[in-house]
Amino acid sequence: MSKSVISAALCAACLLTVTPVLAAGNTIPQGKRDEMSQKYTESQIKQQHKETKEANHNVDRLISNRK
Repeated sequence: MSKSVISAALCAACLLTVTPVLAAGNTIPQGKRDEMSQKYTESQIKQQHKETKEANHNVDRLISNRK
């Protein structure tokens, strides 16, 4: 009985020490996150400008077709 309890305690201790190390290895540094966020925002703005330009073009077309 005590052998299995010691084994379980040792296993739990190993898991508790290894898990944070593995989790910390997958984090992205703050500077890289900011850069990625900025690139994403820039691409969103470009896409929005493209959609706005296309919508304006379509409205101009509709107006000119009505004349």
